This record gives sequence, structure tokens and C-alpha cells, in this order.
Amino acid sequence: MPALKEIHYYNYYALRGKGLSWYRSFFPLKIKAKNKITGEASPYYLFDENVPARIKKDLPGIKLIALLRNPIDRAYSAYSMNKRQLNKNDFPTFEEAIANADMSFEQSRLYLYRGRYAEHIKHWLKTFRRDQLLFLKSEDLFRNPEKSLDEVYEFLRVEKVYPENIQAQEVGSYPELSDATRSELEEYFKYSNDELADLLGERYRW
Repeated sequence: MPALKEIHYYNYYALRGKGLSWYRSFFPLKIKAKNKITGEASPYYLFDENVPARIKKDLPGIKLIALLRNPIDRAYSAYSMNKRQLNKNDFPTFEEAIANADMSFEQSRLYLYRGRYAEHIKHWLKTFRRDQLLFLKSEDLFRNPEKSLDEVYEFLRVEKVYPENIQAQEVGSYPELSDATRSELEEYFKYSNDELADLLGERYRW
């Protein structure tokens, strides 16, 4: 893997004067990584409609993996992380934040926008062949990490090597989301989730 987990080259640094040689400097040298493959993990790539074309230009034969989490849990987790990091006394409640989600381009909008996976994935499907893309569910990864790892190995066509204690990294803990708010968001994401099922040919039961 590269020296930095989330390089964010194609959604940030490529637009700020950093060239491909700068990007490549994070990865192992070919001479030291013979018969191996490499890759990186920058989550924001998924949500930027301009990123697929930038990647296709430099890496047309790349294989791409997207790990999708229940959009409600993803939104609440993002909110909780921001609240913890900012540590403000006047930080809005989650309900207050999403109430303004369709009225603002600030962080509250992104809580819900980034969970509308179908509209983001469309840009990738238009740019890359379907067999270059693998979509996994976070819930499957946490429930059965070995099975998810098998899917990744088969997709990448690499040798299957397993760590002794295979376990997905735990997500942060935070107060339970209210049933009323969850029900409201289930309705909010229903159309997007149905569209996602049509795009990928798989029903995501969230």
C-alpha cells in the first residue's frame, strides 16, 4: 500500500498543481514490488463527478472498489465524527442538521447527499467498464470479513492470503438514532436505494 492511506490526489491535489510524479511518489517502486499490485483509498473520490474521467485518463485499466454503508448510518456517523472533532457547545442536533440539508451546501447538506449512492455511481459506470468496479456492503464486511476479502481477492486476481485474526476495523460509538428519525430517513433514501438496486442488479436491504 502507499505511504499515505487517503492521498486525495484526483479530487484535490491534481487541481492544485501537483502532478502525476507527485502522486506516484507515495507508492512502492516497481523494482521493490515485483509481481505485486498497489492501490489507495480516498473515500471522497466516489462523490466527485469529475474524478472518474481524471482517473480514466491516467489509469484506464484500473480496478475500483467501493464500500457502501447504509446511507442512514453513514450520515449519522459523519455527523457524530464532526461533532466530536469540533467539540462545540452549540453544535446542532443531527435532526437540526439534516432539516437544513436541502437548503445548504455546507456540511449538513453533505450528510444526506453523500448517501445518495446511485447518482454518484452513475458517473463511474459511464466512465469504466462494469467489470472494473466492485461494490461491497460495509455490513457484510463487518459480519463476515473473510467472505468480503475473498470477493476482493477474486476481483483483483491475486493470491488469497489471510491474516491470523481477520477482523474489520470497528466503527465509532455514539448514541442510538431515534426510531422516528430513522424512519424519516428510510423514506428519504428509498428512491435512491431503489435506483441503486436497478443500477447494480442487487437489492441493498438497508
